[in-house]
Amino acid sequence: MTFTVVSDTPELVTLFIKPGWPTMRRTGTRGGGPRGRMLIKPDGGHEMKEWRENEALVLYRPGDAYSVWLYWGAADHDFRSWYINLEDPWQRTAIGFDSRDNLLDILVAPDLSSWEWKDEDELAWAVENGRYTSEEAATFRTQGERGLERLRRREPPFDQDWPSWRPNQAWSPPVLPQGWKDYE
Repeated sequence: MTFTVVSDTPELVTLFIKPGWPTMRRTGTRGGGPRGRMLIKPDGGHEMKEWRENEALVLYRPGDAYSVWLYWGAADHDFRSWYINLEDPWQRTAIGFDSRDNLLDILVAPDLSSWEWKDEDELAWAVENGRYTSEEAATFRTQGERGLERLRRREPPFDQDWPSWRPNQAWSPPVLPQGWKDYE
């Protein structure tokens, strides 16, 4: 994905994306798993896709095995939700960051009052089909619990009024740098 870097400090990396901005998606045979969204057999290629629907701010604390996403409606900038995206800790590269999504996520209410696991069925399918081991899946859930504990305690990044944040209207879509595929 291509994001605009809002901030990059040792404590927090903040990225932004909005509808129409470019993303890359692996190509190959899709259709596996619940809702038929899983990539079954990659063919080594990628296709350009546009980010759709929501503006998103991504908050990442270096070393965590998750990032926290905030979503706003693109047309009205009304705040929609928080989202804890379970993933491998980010690795810095010469052109940005690299990580791997770990399927399991947590959807959090706008006021932080409630939450629910998301895509448990996709993770179970991935374990059944050998993409992840049961031990890896248990580790992902443990990492999610760590994120939830930070939420319950209102620790960073849940300690700030991020829903009131606004993007700079002058920001334009980032351009994918040459050689981007060399860093995946």
